[in-house]
Amino acid sequence: MKFLIRQCVVCLTGLWLCQMSYADTCGAFSVDDVLQAENLRLQSQIQKDTATLNQLLAEELVYIRNSAVVDDKTSYLDAIQKGDTVYESIDHMNDSVRVFGCTAILTGSGKYVVRIKQNHLTLQLRYHSVWHQKDGVLKMVSWQATRVPPPVTQ
Repeated sequence: MKFLIRQCVVCLTGLWLCQMSYADTCGAFSVDDVLQAENLRLQSQIQKDTATLNQLLAEELVYIRNSAVVDDKTSYLDAIQKGDTVYESIDHMNDSVRVFGCTAILTGSGKYVVRIKQNHLTLQLRYHSVWHQKDGVLKMVSWQATRVPPPVTQ
């Protein structure tokens, strides 16, 4: 229940930020546009392509990691560039996208193999990402991930 409440708060906050920050109109975009942008973001993370990530991420980015650490755009890109966060592989499953005017919410789950500082982790995550289109450009404005606990064995 706490997970659902937290996800709703993040989602509503992202929508509110989009509404407040981007009062102008946007052009039409599709679910496929969001999925393509998300896939490019994931590949850019793995390839440490901070130039492409810089283009995909909004200046107002709020990036909430599964550890509850909150990054802005600068700190997120710095962690990748310095090698403090290294994405070795990412496998998204069950992504769904809902479009609300100029804003889209992507929800899904995935397996992440990542190195944080010198700690190698394999994480099963559930996540939300909020994308917003302004002046014909789709950018991610918010991300939140939550770890899925391992199954209980008896």
